[in-house]
Amino acid sequence: MVLLIRFLFMTAFIGSATASGSGPTHSPDLNGWKILAPLPDPVGFGGMLAGVLKGRLVAGGGSQFHDKPAWLKGTKIYSDRIFTLADLAGPWTEHAMRLPFKAGHYASAYTAEAIYVAGGLDSAGCVSQTWEMRAADDGFAFKQLPDLPKTVGYAAAAVAQGRLYVFGGQNNLTVRVASTEVWSLELTGNSTWRREPDLPGPGVFLAAAAASGGNLYLFGGVHLDAEGKAIQSRQVLRFDLANSQWSRLADLPEARVAAATPCPLVRETKAFLIGGYDKSFPGAPREHPGFPRGTFLYDLQSQRSEDGPPLPKVEVTDRDRPGDSGPAPMVAAPAVVWRNHAIVISGEVRASARTPAVLAWPLDVPPVAAHR
Repeated sequence: MVLLIRFLFMTAFIGSATASGSGPTHSPDLNGWKILAPLPDPVGFGGMLAGVLKGRLVAGGGSQFHDKPAWLKGTKIYSDRIFTLADLAGPWTEHAMRLPFKAGHYASAYTAEAIYVAGGLDSAGCVSQTWEMRAADDGFAFKQLPDLPKTVGYAAAAVAQGRLYVFGGQNNLTVRVASTEVWSLELTGNSTWRREPDLPGPGVFLAAAAASGGNLYLFGGVHLDAEGKAIQSRQVLRFDLANSQWSRLADLPEARVAAATPCPLVRETKAFLIGGYDKSFPGAPREHPGFPRGTFLYDLQSQRSEDGPPLPKVEVTDRDRPGDSGPAPMVAAPAVVWRNHAIVISGEVRASARTPAVLAWPLDVPPVAAHR
């Protein structure tokens, strides 16, 4: 985890890109996953925002080591670029319009009308800005919302019953403490942030969130003990919106940190946990082996987990590049349900290395381990 924190720590069209064979594929060696066109960037990004606006898949922001990896003294930068995908088989388009500021690793969630972004990281550390992004003709419109009461990065977010909820995170990267705080903001009218009941336990960051019915869910994440040691979490927490009460559900089979969020729901009853990792790699960053291939489906009613389809993984050809073409298991990636597919966009695939790869799982195919 120390390594992950260190390395993680109107519109004119200006281009689009596809890679050879980058359209959807569905072959046994992919375990049922489809590979969509990659982002038109050779490196890719960690901690992007994503959602669906006017039928288009939208992704933007995030961080990358754009020139070389951290162990070669590469520079970590934050992005304000915006990309859209109009069709599962098509290329991504990059837009001339930019996000309000360069940042990544936000608490972000989306509805049918808007993408909501709270906090995150920029080159100076954690931020508190909150804003919404909507479609406007062929471009986008941005609206500033009230700042969070505190700066926060690596938090999780979900939207339910007209409110944006932000869970945990880190308020200051140098303090190395996981926040227990939960805040919510009404998304209509003039409102202020409301403090909700704290997370049970020691707090968490790099968790994944989901909303279903009258409940919110938080999966995995990590906190730090008194000595600064990372403790990866298997916990599943449920927040009952009607009673404003947290409860702990049955644990995941193994820890999951920085899984794709918000978690796609399968038939509204199972949370699909894609990507993330279960333990820190103790070796040199350059030798990082990548992240686990396994995925899980967590039944929100029975509290039982089952194995999902393993993520595809190609071998690394150049360990000194800041980006891998992929596909490969990822962390710190956004997940979106679009065109009846669970989509995972870009992310980090080794210490300080990103990928532009985009993966999709057809939700009309039950994502169970039988597809290995």
